[in-house]
Amino acid sequence: MRNAVLLSLISIILVSLITIGATYVIPEQVPGEFSSSEVSIEPPESEDTSHYPYLLREYEGKLAVFTDDLVEPDMVFDVYVKTLPEFDREQLKTGVRVETYDKLVNLIEDYIS
Repeated sequence: MRNAVLLSLISIILVSLITIGATYVIPEQVPGEFSSSEVSIEPPESEDTSHYPYLLREYEGKLAVFTDDLVEPDMVFDVYVKTLPEFDREQLKTGVRVETYDKLVNLIEDYIS
């Protein structure tokens, strides 16, 4: 009887350890619609974005928002571009034009989080 209880306890512990180990070994599956490598924040090629009022770009290594003056930013955030994924870094090198303030806020929140 004592051996059966001990064997059951050991079995439960082993199954728990295997389950926990598998959780850390198996990579998390991200649906394609949320994968950052598939999401493009650039407008379609045919759309002219030069008239968009906001430009997100790197400034002195940080995320910055430019409006009229493309030399001095209007806002600089404590988000270092080097900490962002490579896709985002590449986009911010050339700048990301944004059409509306709401879209600008959403993009900044994405970069900050």
